[in-house]
Amino acid sequence: MESVTSNSNLDQTQPLVDGKSKQSLTIKYPKLACNINIYPDQIVFYRDGQYFGFETSGLSAETLQTLFVMMDGTRSIEELQELFAPDNPEVIKSILQGLEEQALLDDATPFKVHSGIDTLLELEDFTNDLLQTTVEGNLFWKPIKFDPVGGTGILPVTIGQQPNTGDRENQAESVPNAPYESELPLTVLYGFAIEHYHLSCHRWNWDFPVLGTQNYTKVQQLINQLYGQEYGEDQLWLKALNGIGINDQDLKDAIALPETVAIGNALAYWANSEPLVLLSTLGVLKRQAYHHLSSYLAACERVNVESGFIDPIRELVNRNITGESENLIHRIFQDIGHVDQQTRQRLGDQIYLFIEMYNNFYRAIWNYYSCTSDLLRRVSAL
Repeated sequence: MESVTSNSNLDQTQPLVDGKSKQSLTIKYPKLACNINIYPDQIVFYRDGQYFGFETSGLSAETLQTLFVMMDGTRSIEELQELFAPDNPEVIKSILQGLEEQALLDDATPFKVHSGIDTLLELEDFTNDLLQTTVEGNLFWKPIKFDPVGGTGILPVTIGQQPNTGDRENQAESVPNAPYESELPLTVLYGFAIEHYHLSCHRWNWDFPVLGTQNYTKVQQLINQLYGQEYGEDQLWLKALNGIGINDQDLKDAIALPETVAIGNALAYWANSEPLVLLSTLGVLKRQAYHHLSSYLAACERVNVESGFIDPIRELVNRNITGESENLIHRIFQDIGHVDQQTRQRLGDQIYLFIEMYNNFYRAIWNYYSCTSDLLRRVSAL
């Protein structure tokens, strides 16, 4: 720490220990950012061509000299207070406030690294809580998971009939005659497959953009592996629908529910603007895939759905049983060294939005397909 040899340029001095109210300190680990010279009655600080004088009343020159030497950024304010003024910590605080007001201090607070995998684990805990309180208990999953004693009633399906177009958009969770205990409409089970087909066959809308936004070769390789594992899922959904008489041309003439389109658009937006949000939401989807598909498969088996439909669904479940896709997402986040606080907050906000959309997606499947005899919303019929 160099010393200035003259204080002749000082216009005035101020008390080093000032009892007047000052702004709160913004630093935690103070580091002296100037040259200093201690005189019997004052201290002179020099920085960037400016001299600042402080009266030394209240503390001895020796104590101040030691204080400033130890103000090297390795000790917190609390540690300095405990070392030099345990009975009157406000003295040290006042000194630091005066120095900070004159820009004579730097903040050497240790940089805390928050790794990508730590961020993902926090998001997983957050999403698990949200899923438990929303998706798990919504209109769709209650009857799907219900395993009644004595069998489940089956409502008939006629593909091609005019759908019931009653407006259910603004209805509350409680749906009249919802068959929680005795009936599970086949239309709901088939509608689940139709909407997942619509979603999966548009994956390219978010697959390719996210690859272009990653700057790390290893991350790109992992994402390629992830999408390689997902490849062909749309064909399995199509194969299942073929088993109940819905072919590729039928689906080309059909439009998805608005809630399905909303999820696809959101994923595409995040792929282009917030790739970490996309990857974390894909993590949510993969964690739920085996759990939800297993429940869905069990419901299909309870009502004796055609084997041509159920066999591809079983293959989808088996593809998700290993959890390899989820492991890849973990590896992607492990390769991200640090995620700042602002980004973590933004991720949490977007995950909250995604779970709300995810919940609406399943609710919409129940609301539409439980009250219609037509499985396809045909463009040609508009």
